Amino acid sequence: MLIWLIAGLVFLAFYSWFFLKDTKRQVVAGTTFSIFAFLAVLLLSLNMSQHFGMEKTTTTTTKQVYSIMPAQSPVSAVAVKKIGSDNYVLVYKDAAADAQTSTHFVPNTKKVVEAVKQRATYQKGDVTTAEVHTKTVKWSYKSDFYKFLFKQKNEDNVVSVRHMLIVPNTWQVVEK
Repeated sequence: MLIWLIAGLVFLAFYSWFFLKDTKRQVVAGTTFSIFAFLAVLLLSLNMSQHFGMEKTTTTTTKQVYSIMPAQSPVSAVAVKKIGSDNYVLVYKDAAADAQTSTHFVPNTKKVVEAVKQRATYQKGDVTTAEVHTKTVKWSYKSDFYKFLFKQKNEDNVVSVRHMLIVPNTWQVVEK
């Protein structure tokens, strides 16, 4: 919305400076619209560079996952494959009744920007069930007014997505 407001203010300033005949009106209107146009451009620049009108919000979700081994197996395990310095592709079952395992957190090479923002890793811990904790950090607008001014179509405000698979100490981690 602010882009349209800037365009309107620039048009009004241009019209005021070049087409108004009365010098006093020309100066008052031209100066007023020019100042407002400058302030609107300044606000847009601050939003784009410093995230003016926005704040970082963090959401955390937890999902239970299941072993890649058959249900009757006495051993529980997950499979991991390291891709990069601190990123993994994780293999586990989404539900206990699943017959097949699923790969998770494979980077999408068609959308590199999204792939760079995501990281997945694992650790063993003193837990009874395996869980994936997903922590999403994103920029969100402080109010509906800022959202009305600055929101662009299809903008992606995600800063980072971190997935942490925590498995019990009794589970095996198979590295591929």
